[in-house]
Amino acid sequence: MAAGLTHITAALAALYIRLVARTTRWTVIGRDGWEGLAAGPGGFICAVWHGRLFLAPTYRPAGKRVVAVVSQSRDGELFSRILEHWRIETVRGSSHDRVKRRAKGGVEAYRAARTALEQSGALVAITPDGPRGPRMRLQQGAAWLALETGAPVVAVGFATRWGHHLASWDRFLLPFPFGRGAVVYAPPRWPPAERGSDAVAQFCRALERDLNDVTDRADDLCGRPRVAPAEAAAR
Repeated sequence: MAAGLTHITAALAALYIRLVARTTRWTVIGRDGWEGLAAGPGGFICAVWHGRLFLAPTYRPAGKRVVAVVSQSRDGELFSRILEHWRIETVRGSSHDRVKRRAKGGVEAYRAARTALEQSGALVAITPDGPRGPRMRLQQGAAWLALETGAPVVAVGFATRWGHHLASWDRFLLPFPFGRGAVVYAPPRWPPAERGSDAVAQFCRALERDLNDVTDRADDLCGRPRVAPAEAAAR
């Protein structure tokens, strides 16, 4: 996509996101833990499934540096431009999975996200099943980022009564304005002190469960059919 067209598309998308955010009657669940972390000096991680990215820019807390890990794909370039409208910084690279040892800028993005957490107390936003899935299955990048920095993770999910799931691997939810919706926050999940393989595996399962729980609850509150996770990829 040419740079000029990307810029125009991003501007229109940002306008549409604001339209949906401002015209929807929102039910918000569990935000207290999020607000407590946002008001503090320490960094924390926001995790949201790739298919529920639409509202992610609007979660930005005032007065907190926000850094989003965004893929190096063309879709990632567009999303980076959209985030600029909320003054959200981006680091480019796929979620770094220490088990699969993926490239595509994952190591550099991981290091930049870690620096943001440790040195400036930033909120780091990650899609743990991005950029290509499997849908609603946690890759380990977000978990290891929490384990190595001590930062808590807050899972966030949203849904709207009116909207359309795209025919994409993540079943991306494109909401329509002038309806009702729900945003659900999980309680902050702090990483365990234990670094053994069992503890890490349990932490990953807990984060995946948090993300699926908040997404399912948001769908339920809106009377929307739940989206099932894809089959887990073999490790």
